[in-house]
Amino acid sequence: MDRKTVLRTFEDACVAHFGEAGGPQIAHLARPGFEIEAAADDASATGRCALGGPALLEPGTPWPEADGHPLSLLAVLDVDAFAPWLGEHLPRRVGLLNFFIVQPAPGQPYPEVDFDDPAWLRVVPADPAQVVQVPAPTGTVSFEREPLRAEPVLTMPDEWSPLVHAIDLGLDPPSSAAQVAEFYDACPLVRNPAGDAAFGWPVGELGAIHRWKDGHVHLLKLMDGQSGWPTLYFMIPEDAFRSGDFGQALVTQETY
Repeated sequence: MDRKTVLRTFEDACVAHFGEAGGPQIAHLARPGFEIEAAADDASATGRCALGGPALLEPGTPWPEADGHPLSLLAVLDVDAFAPWLGEHLPRRVGLLNFFIVQPAPGQPYPEVDFDDPAWLRVVPADPAQVVQVPAPTGTVSFEREPLRAEPVLTMPDEWSPLVHAIDLGLDPPSSAAQVAEFYDACPLVRNPAGDAAFGWPVGELGAIHRWKDGHVHLLKLMDGQSGWPTLYFMIPEDAFRSGDFGQALVTQETY
């Protein structure tokens, strides 16, 4: 089914479960996203999505640094390939996104992170028609390239989210949360990825997402794979996303 058909079908299911008043409000919370998985090869990958490998940057774009030390490339997302599923949730053409982070050398401790300081990460956009492959500078921790496949999914906020609780379902909060959770489990259209993911709702697996900020767009969730970091969530303020100012991107993690 295409995105519009999925959303219509989902709203019908919400109305059938929650009624004419609450159903459309629950349906309105749905966000299209992607479950990210390893692809067998580039032919089965989604566009140019990949973990690790060379960065895909426009000529003249400097490799990002923090305190004079080059950052490490975690992933590249081909957001142009996501556009048909994201629809109005993608307010402008983005192209490719390169995700970088501070990465300690093998055997060195991971740095103590200030989650409000964007200096230790970068999200660098690039026009696919202009990019060149840029290998990491000498001495930078780098990761083997793994092509990725992005499966479209429809995601929902946690049943305990204030956004869900703001909807009057005629029940007390625990009963309301239980009914929403029951619906999520029963509805085949709802799928909040347990592993790596892009866009959609950033649902934590083991606990609350540390300092998740309202009014932000979830860009990428990466589990503790090659990099050794705990589960990371890259996000950006909605207004910065609309204007293409990826210098305002932040990263946070789950609280265990």
